[in-house]
Amino acid sequence: MSEIAYQETFKIRASEIDFNQQATLPAICNLLQEVAGNHARELEFDITDLQKDELTWVLHRLHVKIDRFPDWRETITVKTWPSSGDGLRAYRDFLIIGENGDTIGRSLSYWLIMDIKSRRPTRIPKKILELAPDDTDHVLPVSDANFSDLDQADYSQQFDVRKTDLDLNQHVNNVRLIEWTLSCLPDDSAVNQIDIKFMAESVLGDTDIVEVKEPTSDTNSQYFHHQILRASDGKILAKAISR
Repeated sequence: MSEIAYQETFKIRASEIDFNQQATLPAICNLLQEVAGNHARELEFDITDLQKDELTWVLHRLHVKIDRFPDWRETITVKTWPSSGDGLRAYRDFLIIGENGDTIGRSLSYWLIMDIKSRRPTRIPKKILELAPDDTDHVLPVSDANFSDLDQADYSQQFDVRKTDLDLNQHVNNVRLIEWTLSCLPDDSAVNQIDIKFMAESVLGDTDIVEVKEPTSDTNSQYFHHQILRASDGKILAKAISR
């Protein structure tokens, strides 16, 4: 773990649980982004610092694996640290610690810095990448996941973008896209792992379509494959795999 690790504790609230009285995956993702933003602020490179130079952080990819979902009213600790990058992407790791001190989840996130005017990525400043050495260990492996196109969806659902779906960057909040993705799964599906890649922005007034492909017995796959499209032009906004 990096020497500049940061942590916060949270008590799981009623608004963050499902019918099993356990925290939901989107609720956990919200906590991860909250802690990441607070740590970045402490290190003086949070979104408001970047906005002074007409830049902003955008989450490019999020891989979350939960071993045990925390219970309602359980106090958990989320630890995070920047873990280097590759020039265009900055990595950030997370550990989720349960009330008894056991590690109950882990996550690796990939971040881009975007030019607010051009809406295009720019190189990560050297001072940010140097916060963590190149050989920093990750809690999940850095990889180029196989986010394949869906030729035929088993499930699909349409969502109209509302004001309440937007974030500081005036596009659909990343966790909202995760919520939409998971809401399209069969009712008996219990997902404890998601790897999602955010590829384009969705804004107020858009209509988006979430498509899901079930695991197939012929490939011995245990993963659902997802994609989110903008209805007006078919632009792929995000791809994901979940298990």
